[in-house]
Order: sequence, then C-alpha cells, then structure tokens
Amino acid sequence: MQLNTKKLLLTTLMLSGGIFVWQNSASAGFGISPPYVRTNKIIPGSHYEQVVTLLRSSAEDDLQADVQVVAPDIASWISIDKGETFDLPKGKLQVPMIVKVDVPPDTEIGNYKGYLNIRVAPKGAQAQGGVAIALGARVDIDLTVTNEAFYDFLVRAVSIPDLEEPGWPWNWPIFSRFFYRVNMVMKVENTGNAKVAPTKVHIDIYDIGEKKLLESHDDKSVKKIEPYQTTDITASFPTELTPGEYWGKIKIYKDTEVMRTDQVAFTVYKPGEGPAGIVKIGKWQWILLFGYIFIILAFIFTLIKIKIWRYIFKLLYLLSWPIRFLAKKSIELWQKTKLKFWRWLHKKSAKYQDLGFFENTNIDSRRNDRADAPGTGSNRNQTDSGGKDDDNQT
Repeated sequence: MQLNTKKLLLTTLMLSGGIFVWQNSASAGFGISPPYVRTNKIIPGSHYEQVVTLLRSSAEDDLQADVQVVAPDIASWISIDKGETFDLPKGKLQVPMIVKVDVPPDTEIGNYKGYLNIRVAPKGAQAQGGVAIALGARVDIDLTVTNEAFYDFLVRAVSIPDLEEPGWPWNWPIFSRFFYRVNMVMKVENTGNAKVAPTKVHIDIYDIGEKKLLESHDDKSVKKIEPYQTTDITASFPTELTPGEYWGKIKIYKDTEVMRTDQVAFTVYKPGEGPAGIVKIGKWQWILLFGYIFIILAFIFTLIKIKIWRYIFKLLYLLSWPIRFLAKKSIELWQKTKLKFWRWLHKKSAKYQDLGFFENTNIDSRRNDRADAPGTGSNRNQTDSGGKDDDNQT
C-alpha cells in the first residue's frame, strides 16, 4: 500500500513539474505593441496596414500563436499576413505580424470596432498529450471610415549613395544630363489615406570642408506612395561634380512646410574606380542608347517604305494655313502701304513743281510789263532812235 502511495505521489510530482515547465515557458513574459489597430482616416475601397509586434522576455522554446478576429461587422475586412496560426521561433524575442484591413468600396461612412484575441502556448503541447498554460493578449480595432482625403507622410531615413563619374561618351552633356545624377533615397511612410509624396526635395552640395556651395537643385517630381505604405523613393538631381568627397544638405517639403532637414556625406569616384554596388554607367545605358538608335532608324525606314512623306507634307501644309494666311495678308498690306506712300510722294513733288513754274512765269511777266511801260529804258531807246531818224530826214 505504501508502495502504491509513493508511486502515485511521484506521478503527481512529474505531472506538476511538466505543468510548471510549460507554464514558465509560456509565461516568462509576453506582450504586444501597440495594443490596438486604429485609424480615423480610412476611405471606402482603400487598404490599410499596421504592424503589431509580439514580445516575450525569453525565447528558449518554440511557441505557437493563434489569432482570432472578434468583429462581427468587419471580420471580412481583417487578415493577418502570417495567417491565423503562426510560430514564434526559438531565439526570437520579437515577432511582428501585419494586420491588413481592406475596406469594401460600398462601405458606409462611420465608426467600426472589434478586437483580436491572441493566444500563445508552447508549440506541439497538445499533440504531445501534455497540459500547458496558454497566455493571451487583446488588440483593439477602432476604424473610422470617412470620405475626406488626408495627405500626410513621415520621412523615416535619408541616404545618398556614392556614385562614379561617367567616362566617354557619357560625360557629354547630351548624355550626362540623364545618366550622371546624384540620387537621394528616402524611406517615407504615408500616414494619410490618399497617395502622397514630398512636393519638393531641395539639395545644396558643398565641398567636404562645407565652405563652398557647388550646386543647388530641386526635384518636384518624386514618385507618390500608396496610402498607409512605407517604402523607399528616390529624388534625382543632375550634377557636374568631379571626383571627390562632398556634403549634401537636404530639405524635404510638404507644400511650404519643411518635413525634414538632413546632412549626408557621399563620394564621387573616378571612372572605373568605384567599389561594387555604387551608382555607375553600366551596360544597360549602352543597350538603351542602341535601342533608341534602332527605333529611330526603324521609324524613318517605315516612313520611307510606306511613302508617307507626301501625306506628312500635306498635313504640315494644312496645319500651316493660318501662318500662310497671315503672311499673305501682311505682304498685301505692305504693298498697299508702299503704293500709297509713293502716290502721296508723287503728288507732293508735282505740287511743288507746279508752284515753281507759276513763280517763274510771274517773274517773266513782271519783267515784260516793266519793259513795255512808258519811260522805261527800252521805250526811250526806241524814241531816241526815232527822233534821230526824223532829224536826219529833215
């Protein structure tokens, strides 16, 4: 009887030890961060994501997490990137899971709530026939669906990769404008419910001593980010920098507001001397160049082959009708103006000629009148000569 009692006591202690071991493994310290999935600016038909991290203070064993969505009205909106059951591997103190929310396009404006139950237990405990103490956590869900657009973002990180100065022929201005550029990589989180991007990215490039401003550029065509996404986007600036070390002083704008200022050092290497992985002119630029040449030649050959030039000329002739009409009218106006001018000038000259003729005629007339008047020199001469003749006759 005493022997049976000892066996029973020993069995009880073993079972209690197993429970204690599992309990310690599960309850060594478990939590979640943040304990909610919350947004007040989600719109119908949009997609929203939030990371919830499962934390534990000890990672000596493999654990298994089971996630249950308790949200009758919006359960179909919610999904977990890892699935409803996933492992917390041994050696990992933090395991992130992404809670995804897909709002149907016909959703009514309003507030929707629910929660996630997360249950954590030693992996395979039930399969081995043991007894385990499982721990749990709750993630509250609070979603406000609105039809108002929100535009906002956060800049998480900024970097400028090193680059290599291009060699021939890429250092020609016609190519360097496109292929030789300083790229600034930004990790941006869209915290709004609409596509967004920095409205302007400004960079001032200084020498390594920060004494001389070498270049200053703006990029206003940065790629937009989907709502609630975090991704890397690039601002690109043409440059004429020679090999050396430089500082890039950066300002990132949202409209007129400066969202972030930063200062990043980078290096420009000589052609062919840059380390692996830096920005440099590669084979793809050659392929792209020959591809452009091939497309242009193929286009010209096609035009010649189908004899489309005449139609192009006809089209250009028709499109140039307003210019031709204005040119014709301008020429006609010029000719009319010129003709009127010469007519006016001819009339003026004829008028002045007539006035000169009349003046000369009047002068001659006055001279003749004076010559015919009594007592004038000519009449006296005639009288004297007549008197002398009479005397002689007498």
